[in-house]
Amino acid sequence: MRNFFICSIMLLAGSSLFGQIQPANSPWFFEIGANVVDVYPVGEDLPQGPFFDEFLNAKDHWNLGVPSARFGYYFKEDLFVSLRGSFNSIKRWGELPGQYVAKVNDLNYIGVDAMINKDLKKIFKNENFEPYVAAGFGYTWIQEGQYNANGNGTGELVGAGTLNGGLGLKYWISDSFGFNIDITYKHSFEDYLTKHWQHNIGMIFRFRRGDCDCY
Repeated sequence: MRNFFICSIMLLAGSSLFGQIQPANSPWFFEIGANVVDVYPVGEDLPQGPFFDEFLNAKDHWNLGVPSARFGYYFKEDLFVSLRGSFNSIKRWGELPGQYVAKVNDLNYIGVDAMINKDLKKIFKNENFEPYVAAGFGYTWIQEGQYNANGNGTGELVGAGTLNGGLGLKYWISDSFGFNIDITYKHSFEDYLTKHWQHNIGMIFRFRRGDCDCY
């Protein structure tokens, strides 16, 4: 609840501040918001579960964290690259027999992800909507806990590379300011780092750079 309150204040403050920015035409944009980590529906044995099982069960499986921040650059009108950093604290690791939540003790989570994104806004007649697909690589650290002890149980952060794929949707309120929501699946290259989902929501704005040809 505390994280949700902080996130709401950030979004409201950002809306008030950036909503006054004049139209921009820079290919650069910045996003600030919150992220959710879900380690449950990833095709693993209990306490994790089958792919997409209870995918929207926020109460039992989602771990809300702030902040999440991303820089992006449009190198073509329909293609952009992005780099995101995110922090979280994992309290829910899935389910155990009897349908109760498998809780863990606030495991620290750090993620850094580089993605290439394909804009699909031509499928909408409304230019304010900007759906996109994304693919890329990342590196994630998760603190050791009861279900990911890696054999030694030291409680340290353990990291590994991930292969990422995702979907997203931006909604531009103006040329400068809008909102973004995206869903990313992160497939770990190592058994000791769990596969997981990360959902992000944030406010986005373009940097102003005078008169220019953006693409």
